[in-house]
Formats: sequence, C-alpha cells, structure tokens
Amino acid sequence: MASLRHALLSKGISHAAVTKRTLSALVSATVEFPDLPEIFPEANKAGQTSVSTLSNGITVITEDSAASSTVSLTFPNAGSSSETVGEIGAALANKCLAFKSGSSLSGMVILRNMENDGASSFALGGRTSATVGFTSSPEKAARLIPLLATDCDYEKWDVRDALASAASEIDEASKNAQVTLTESLFGAAYGLQSSMGRPYYSPGATLGSIQSFRARAYGVNGAVLAATGVKDHASFCAIVEQGLSETAQGEASEGTATYLGGGEARAHVDSMGVAHVALAFKAPASAAVSNVLMECLSLNGASGTFSSGGLIGVYGSDVDAMCEALLQKPTADTITRAKGLVKAKSILTAETSSSYDLAMALTSQVLDGSSNEVSNADVADGYNAMLKSGLTMASVGNLNSVPYHGTVASRFG
Repeated sequence: MASLRHALLSKGISHAAVTKRTLSALVSATVEFPDLPEIFPEANKAGQTSVSTLSNGITVITEDSAASSTVSLTFPNAGSSSETVGEIGAALANKCLAFKSGSSLSGMVILRNMENDGASSFALGGRTSATVGFTSSPEKAARLIPLLATDCDYEKWDVRDALASAASEIDEASKNAQVTLTESLFGAAYGLQSSMGRPYYSPGATLGSIQSFRARAYGVNGAVLAATGVKDHASFCAIVEQGLSETAQGEASEGTATYLGGGEARAHVDSMGVAHVALAFKAPASAAVSNVLMECLSLNGASGTFSSGGLIGVYGSDVDAMCEALLQKPTADTITRAKGLVKAKSILTAETSSSYDLAMALTSQVLDGSSNEVSNADVADGYNAMLKSGLTMASVGNLNSVPYHGTVASRFG
C-alpha cells in the first residue's frame, strides 16, 4: 500500500498557521482581564449528530461540538464470544496487536505518526467487540484514520510482544476481584464452555489462531466508526471511505450463546474481608429499556447496577438489600423519574464529558440503540420478563455469610 505510506509520511505546516496570533502570546484576555465581556461572543449550542452507512459497510457517526477529536473504530464481531474452540485467547491477543506493524508500515512508524500529530491511541477489547482509536486535534484526525485498520503483518517480534502483553493482562485480571466476579457471572449465566461463558482473559492463543480470528472478525463490514469534533460530516465520510478502501470486509458472526439462568459461581477467599456478589437476569432486547431499568433499580435502593453482554442486574455485598431492590416493582412514578435520569445523563455526556466518552456513547447509539425512546409499558414489561428469566448468581471473597443460589432464588418465586 505505497499510496497509504506516502500519505502518512508527507505533511506540512502552512505559513498562516505559523504567523497567526491572537491577543496575548501567553494568556488569553479572559485570564488577563476577567471582568471584560467576550470580544467575539458565541452562543452556546448543542452538538449535532449525523449518521451514514458507507458502501463498504461501515457506519459512520459524528458530532460537531467537541474541541478535540476522538475517532474510534469498533468491530462488533471481534470480542471473545466470536472465538471458535480453536481460537480461545485470540480476541485478547489481537487487541494487544493494535497499532503494530501493518500495511508495510512498522509499528514505530505508525506510533511516530501518531505522536507527531499529538495523538494518543487506545485499544479496547471484551466479550462482544473490540475497539481501536485515537484522540487528536480535529484538523489532524482525518489524516490518521488509515492507521486504525492496517493489514497486520504479524511480525514475529510483534506477535511475541502481544502474547506477552496478553499474559500480563491475564495475570492482573486474576488478581482483580471485580474482573473475577464478571468472568464467573458470565460462566454461570451461559455455561463455561459456551462462547459467552468462556473467560475473555484466556491464555492459549497461537499465531495461527490469531491470524484466523483477525481475518474473520476485523473486517469493516458492520463496523462502527465514531468521531467527535467533525464539522463537515459528508467530507469526513468521503475521507473514511477512501482511507479504509483497502481494508478487509471480514465475515459475519454466527450469533451468541443462549442465556441459561439458574447458575451459580462461588470463589471463596478467606483472606478477603468482604464479599462481592452479583445477581443477574436476562436483559431486555432493547438497550434503551435496560438503561431505564438500571435507573429504576438504583432508585429502589440498589448500590450498584449493570447491563452488559445480555445480562442485567445488581452487585454489592448486602444480598438482602440487593434482593429488595430487584423485587420492588417499579411504579409509574419511578419509571418516569428513571427515564428523566437517563435523558439527563445523556445530555451531560454530550455537554460535559471528554471526547473519548462521547465517542463511546455515539458507538453505543449505533450498536444497541441506547438512545431510543421507550414507554412506561415497555419498561414494565421488561421488568416482568427479567424476573421470569431465572436468577444467575456469582460471588467472590469471604462467603461465610453469603447464602447459596437456591436460598436467594426462592425469594423470586
């Protein structure tokens, strides 16, 4: 991809950008004279969101108000739930291969281009998807987009380093009570041998499994690219389509495992002074309903709520309080208040969050429809279906006073 290499290595700075100066060279007029009115006042305005699906299958969602640009590319089939039996551990290893050598560019060149433009990169992974991205100034973002989907060269030193990084993450995860609780909960909910029940932090990846998984899961067809601080959506989409024109299409996922319900996982650690407990049910199909339900559970007294990977529930240390929050059926007033809280949090995210958090929120809007409107009846039906799906329970820590699943499940009928 000589054209890509040329585009990445050639850039310039205009004379206007060098000579432009505004007021003080050190501080702004606002700092020097705080009581003076704005010289060029601008009315506050809400950011505008635009969505397009390109010919190569990528969905592009942008907003235009952020001061910096975070560009994230999410592959919805690159989570560990898409691994075959022979690819266990490949999702984590591929996450660790982000921004390594690819498309005839060395990893050093890729990172140097990022650094030269003041960009910071990131890579995320999980059960259901994987994301790569960067945060930079808006004027630099478009030039760096091809670096998000280079064709991995699988250089032996890159694979070695990726496997070492994956092993380090697995070791750290094994020492983290919250991660252990999450892995245990999914294993109890879906079955340890199912695609959703197997731990994300799994060893055993090989070069062959890494290559086969990446070829299938890291395709642009169905991927979501979110970008903040984009003023011209149409022009940005044209840049994305051209910059990722040579990226592989990938293959569709075969679907996720079925929620079993009724499972329990317990990990007793006598040295821990507290127990971490999670109670989960099958989540509603609509992420928007799940978001409102989580607020309802919080209003009913739950200390912690979650919705992820097809599960919804509460976590904490007081099992009785957790059960009471789950058993308290949301009233019409509670649902109305919960919907208001979801909307308020959405507005706060758009107005006060970092560009990174905003990009993640935009991605969620596309992947799960989390911004869709829901009725009180939808939430009430979702709550009833949730309790009927069967309780899953996981606990980690000192479990001397934590009741077993059968005792807790009996409270839900």
